[in-house]
Amino acid sequence: MRSRPLYYLIALLILFTEIAIAKGIVGNTFIRGSVGDMLVIVLIYALMRANSIQPKISMVLACLIGFIVESLQYIHLVDLLGLQKGSVLAIAIGNTFSPSDLLMYCIGGILAFSLDQGLIISRVQPS
Repeated sequence: MRSRPLYYLIALLILFTEIAIAKGIVGNTFIRGSVGDMLVIVLIYALMRANSIQPKISMVLACLIGFIVESLQYIHLVDLLGLQKGSVLAIAIGNTFSPSDLLMYCIGGILAFSLDQGLIISRVQPS
């Protein structure tokens, strides 16, 4: 398995964007609640692609990870584990289940896959 630096760069840029959204530097409630959820799936997808995992598998796994995290929110795992509010793990898991987040995860997976395929196709086809 070979590493692909471009995808690591994309993941890093998305991570910085996610941090800016989480800190309230960028965006409003919609951006934080919806676009942030979508971007986290794109971030996971990019990390998988950076490690040469196939696009369709990356899309499915990234969405599945989002669904698992949302399920952990549904059962209030943060509270069950007694994690301190504001801790890195508590923030990563989150604490509010929302069915609309599941939709955002699917949109993020499809967006990441589509952009990835568009970039690959444009690089392969001659101008």
